[in-house]
Amino acid sequence: MLLLKNLPMSMRYLHKAVQSARGSAVLNGETKKCVRNPNKSSLLTHLPDYTYMDGRVTPFGANQRKRIIQQREIAKQIVTLAKEMDFAVERHQRNMAEVEETKQKLLAAKLKPKGHLLLQKK
Repeated sequence: MLLLKNLPMSMRYLHKAVQSARGSAVLNGETKKCVRNPNKSSLLTHLPDYTYMDGRVTPFGANQRKRIIQQREIAKQIVTLAKEMDFAVERHQRNMAEVEETKQKLLAAKLKPKGHLLLQKK
């Protein structure tokens, strides 16, 4: 019987590797997280495949164009969600101020000076 305690760290977590649709993902032994895919974002994926010698602009590739469109959509979504969050925070602050104001009005209506305190105020 093979004991996991005797194995090195790299071998211990080898059995926990996950097979995904795009290939096998390797788990990092120390952090127990998947290793970052180097092809997802790097200079090779973001820069053009070639350049013109006379300085003309290189057209985008098909996947690069898809990635740019996807990043624009994500940016739009982030902006709209940030606006909604700001609106919700302001609305909550207004509601809390209204509640506090109604409490103050209620206390002011209930607590009135009586007796000699009423005569002194006039």
